[in-house]
Amino acid sequence: MPTATEIRDIAIRHGKIKKRVNAIAALFCGMFPALWLAFHSHPTWQAWLLGVTIGLIWGNAFEYAYHRFLLHCPRTQHGAAHQEHHAQIGTPTEAEFVALISSPLNIVLLFVINGVPAFLISVLLGLQGILCGVFLGWSAYLILCEEVHWRIHMNSWLPPGLHFARAYHMSHHDIPNSRYNVFLPLFDLLLGNTDIGKSKLPV
Repeated sequence: MPTATEIRDIAIRHGKIKKRVNAIAALFCGMFPALWLAFHSHPTWQAWLLGVTIGLIWGNAFEYAYHRFLLHCPRTQHGAAHQEHHAQIGTPTEAEFVALISSPLNIVLLFVINGVPAFLISVLLGLQGILCGVFLGWSAYLILCEEVHWRIHMNSWLPPGLHFARAYHMSHHDIPNSRYNVFLPLFDLLLGNTDIGKSKLPV
């Protein structure tokens, strides 16, 4: 019978593998479309910068919507898996359930679901150069969000300026109907979900 420490070590190993594979999937899903678009549209550095900024904001908005409306909808497969994440806080197997996105296939699906409409809109508006940066910004945000989320739950080092993120996110675990952004509460602030218990959505 394995000890709690052995179970925790195994869970951390599995959690790190899942996090790494998801990060690689997000990197490729952002990099390849960005390079293809850059080859065909020759964006200026200003277009790249604007696109990355839009991609980071889009990533934050998507994280908020995904977490609030999909992960906290208990009647869905994603909602049930996320309830397991909340239930495992403080247990030896917690690290197995830290990933916000369960598999690389789901990363690919997220990029397709978000990328196809973004591509069509950019073609209609003639903004393919900006879209290069959007893909990179969104990819960077997904990777950063997963990494910070991992560090919060594993009580690991956080960079200066992000120390508040641990208390902010863990308060979401205390009362899960608010504070849906993990570490950058932009859309929590914009939509009034920074106060504990303010949202009326089901846990």
